[in-house]
Amino acid sequence: MNGYSLKRFLLTAIAFSVIGSVFFVPKILTADTHLDQLIVNTATKPSEGGALQIIDHNGQKTLGDENGNPIQLRGMSTHGLQWFPEIINNNAFAALSNDWESNVIRLAMYVGEEGYASNPDVIKQRVIEGIELAKAHDMYVIVDWHVHAPGDPNADVYNGAMDFFKEISELYPNDPHIIYELANEPSSNSTGGPGLTNDEAGWKKVKDYAQPIVDMLRETNNENLVIVGSPNWSQRPDLAADDPIDDDNTIYTVHFYSGSHFPAADSSDRTNVMSNARYALENDIAIFVSEWGTSEANGNGGPFLEEADEWIQFLNENNVSWVNWSLTNKNETSGSFTPFQLGETVATDLDPGDDQKWATEELSVSGEYIRARIKGIPYEPIDRDAYSLSVWDFDDGTTGGFGVNGDSPIQDINVSNENGALRIEGLDESNDTSEGNFWANARLSADSWGDSVNILGAETLTMDVIVDEPATVSIAAIPQGPAASWVNPNRAVQVSEDDFVADGDRFKASLTITKEDAPALETIATNEADNTMNNIILFVGTENANVIYLDNIAVSGKKVEIPVIHDEKGEASLPSDFESGTRDGWEWAADSGVKTALTIEEANGSNALSWEFGYPEVKPDDNWASAPRLDFWYDELYLGDHDHVAFDLYLEPTRATEGEIEINLVFQPEALGYWAQSSDTFNIALEELEDVTNTSDGLYQYEVVLNVSDIENLEPDTFLRNMLLIFADVESDFAGRMYVDNVRFESMDDNSDPGDGNNDGDDGTNPGEGNNNEDDGSDSGDGNNDEDDGSDPGDGNNDEDDGSDSGDGNNDDNQDIGSGDGDKNSTKDESSGDKLPDTSTNSFNMLLAGFLLMVTGISAYMLNRRRKRLH
Repeated sequence: MNGYSLKRFLLTAIAFSVIGSVFFVPKILTADTHLDQLIVNTATKPSEGGALQIIDHNGQKTLGDENGNPIQLRGMSTHGLQWFPEIINNNAFAALSNDWESNVIRLAMYVGEEGYASNPDVIKQRVIEGIELAKAHDMYVIVDWHVHAPGDPNADVYNGAMDFFKEISELYPNDPHIIYELANEPSSNSTGGPGLTNDEAGWKKVKDYAQPIVDMLRETNNENLVIVGSPNWSQRPDLAADDPIDDDNTIYTVHFYSGSHFPAADSSDRTNVMSNARYALENDIAIFVSEWGTSEANGNGGPFLEEADEWIQFLNENNVSWVNWSLTNKNETSGSFTPFQLGETVATDLDPGDDQKWATEELSVSGEYIRARIKGIPYEPIDRDAYSLSVWDFDDGTTGGFGVNGDSPIQDINVSNENGALRIEGLDESNDTSEGNFWANARLSADSWGDSVNILGAETLTMDVIVDEPATVSIAAIPQGPAASWVNPNRAVQVSEDDFVADGDRFKASLTITKEDAPALETIATNEADNTMNNIILFVGTENANVIYLDNIAVSGKKVEIPVIHDEKGEASLPSDFESGTRDGWEWAADSGVKTALTIEEANGSNALSWEFGYPEVKPDDNWASAPRLDFWYDELYLGDHDHVAFDLYLEPTRATEGEIEINLVFQPEALGYWAQSSDTFNIALEELEDVTNTSDGLYQYEVVLNVSDIENLEPDTFLRNMLLIFADVESDFAGRMYVDNVRFESMDDNSDPGDGNNDGDDGTNPGEGNNNEDDGSDSGDGNNDEDDGSDPGDGNNDEDDGSDSGDGNNDDNQDIGSGDGDKNSTKDESSGDKLPDTSTNSFNMLLAGFLLMVTGISAYMLNRRRKRLH
């Protein structure tokens, strides 16, 4: 090639590089953000769709209505009905059908894990009530025989399947509303019985279990849609595609969690859930996503909404029906409702109330997102950092402590409560409505309020101003508290006649005072030591109004996260005696209801792990929701010859007069499906504290001993992975500090009397014996002896797969998995080959390649020019 030709070639290469960088790469960068199948039509209800059937559409099996038209179901799944039965209520089902526009609900009827097999009459009645409510609110309803632990649907605990489905189908013969799900998540989970393999043999076990039930339904003229799961937590519909059940109206399950299971562009990868789903569709079977979540497979982490969008895009464009996990206020990312978090949030009531609608603030981020995706509308999230705190609403019939301030230049003012508002009379003489000359106006203050509120982060003060006829009203404010006893207002704020709107037989306007208007507000809200407001002075002026009313005085602003400073975590060690001055590896579990500072403090003459907290007065339905949950991950966590876990517990209460503290123990070994809970609990009756001898430093001491020998399939060489200690609230009023020391494994020979929690080999003190509830019939699945109280499930099963998928399998129910320290969370292993989508990372690589090509071309061109000059 001569010099001229080389020059033309290089210039052409450079030009293509630039053009590709400018035009081609940006299209790749935006390709995955342009998901045109997220905004879809409202889901078709049973009143229009009728009986469901599998149809052929565009060369692919899919779900159809009674007329043979494609139909997509979009809705929610309950959590386990043994733990969260409160969701079975008329207002909730109305909200889901009308406000969320769901056309399906799934009733997750666990069989094991203290579910149907333990209490068939109660659990079955909940299912029947759910069916009736779904029909009443025009939704399809999935009756989910929730195979979970153990993972083989042929296990003894599931022996009642045939009778159950026969009974329900006799109660609702060929009812078009009902969908039967025969096996939620077959898997290798061996908790409580056998699991099955992630291969053809595993699928054959599922098929051999399901085929007779399908035959029974058809022989009794029930043509309802049937859903059947597949091995590896329903991630292998490809196995079903290769050997389907002999039935024309059976559909196959796909389960995924968007933080763990990634999209795939083709059907070639058997380690990828979406790839397996594509394979199933290409091989002539229909699929149904009867469970998916926005979290990682363990129920926590995220939410991963961009990844969820890619999944929804795939499902919607292929008319695949889907149901999201789950309708719970449990403290996990995948839950749809706001959970209890100590000092932060109150758990959302699963009954939305007579208005049959949950406020957006009552939904979790996941719940808010899923509602939009079910409705098929744009997802426009609220600002969750914003808050509004009502300070005075006057609904108690009092003046809220308000009266005429002693320094008011106008004293002939009458203040009273009228119909739940603060009535102020005598303002004819208080008539300066300018910004600056408010000092001559009447002054009110809440001197006798006797209360205070924390206004950290507050930016505005708002109130409703109510008048008989539109007028001009001017108000300046001085919030007061320890951080600011008096800071002059910069200006008064006015509402004019035009700002008022009719409100019954009166008129109402909203008045907003900013931190610039009232500098005291900012002083209190930003103070490093004290953010309490315990009084406020209002300067009130009017024009043409002798009487006004004030109502709903509130502060609004941005939530300020105060960092929790823990003592150093240190290296995990067992026994844990904390003499290193570190936490010996202990931390809060991801779903702990308490996450206050974990510090090393002295207790009974030695270092101990300590934290301060209080159980809430208003109890959440789940008594584990408010519980401190300590989590311990250790690379050498094996029981060996031991059969008990023991530790010293010290209480330093500021309040403790009633109820109990119930201590539960859970291991999370992979071999047992990530959940192995001891049925033994240690209960501390707070009414009996006076019988417990104090230590020399005034602490109540307990020797906690928990028997783990009854955990099924737990062997001496089982790798336990991590250990959870849960301090559950049983209608108690405890507030104060706890100390934990000398956490250790023991054998029966090591402990003189493990059954009563009393270690006779102690240092001479008389520690409280507590109450070791071992095998007493308590609800070991949830840490609560009340079967109906909706307490936290002990189903905490990360549903880790056996290597066929991206490493985590599917936490079908996102149960109580402590995520540990991130680097130790083995619930997600992306190394096994999940195919990543064309995200911005891959697009950046192409941009980089184009840039390098351009640089190479320029360099070669310059080198050629230099050679020509030298020549």
